[in-house]
Amino acid sequence: MLRSLLLLALPALALAAPPTPPTITHLVFSGSGCPNDSGSVKADKPTLGDDTGVSFTQLKGDSTDNCAVHIQSSGATLGWQVAVREIAYVGDVVLRGNSELDTYTQVFWSENAGNTGVLTGGLTCAGPEIKDYVTVRSSTADLKWSKCTGADGSPGILNINFRPVIQGDFGTYDFKHASWKLEWRTC
Repeated sequence: MLRSLLLLALPALALAAPPTPPTITHLVFSGSGCPNDSGSVKADKPTLGDDTGVSFTQLKGDSTDNCAVHIQSSGATLGWQVAVREIAYVGDVVLRGNSELDTYTQVFWSENAGNTGVLTGGLTCAGPEIKDYVTVRSSTADLKWSKCTGADGSPGILNINFRPVIQGDFGTYDFKHASWKLEWRTC
C-alpha cells in the first residue's frame, strides 16, 4: 500500500520546481516591440520557479510587433529539466468590425534551437467593438525540455519570442505583462 502511494506521489513531485529553483542571472530582449537598448522589459521575480513573467512598456501597435526574451539562469538543484507549459499575455486591446488579434509565441532552448515549440492564441471581434483589458492564453502538451541542470544548476538559455498580429478592419494592442507557467521534471 505504501509503495502504491509513493508511486502516485512521484508524478506530482516532478511538476513542482526543484528544491532550489535557478536564479535569473541575465535577461536580454530584442525586437520591434522591445528594442534591446530601451529598458522596456523587466523580470517579475529573480528566479525561475513554477512560473515567471515579465512586464512590458513598449509592446504596442496596430499591425504586428515582436519581443524576444532570452533568460539565463543558474543555481538550481542538480538533475532537473524545465519546459514552458502555458503562456498568458495581458494588456489593452481594441478591435472593431470584422477583426482579430492573433498571438504567436515561439519557445526554445539555445542548446537545441531546432526543437522549437509554437503556442498560438487570439481574440476575434464579430460585433461592433471589443475595447477591454484582456488576457490571451495559450498552452501546449508538446513541451520543449531544457537540458538537465548540471553542477552550475543552469537549465540553459530559455528563448521566448512573442508576436501579436492584428488582422481585419481595425485593431490595436498595448501588452503590459507576460507570464509563463513552467513544468519541471527530474532527469
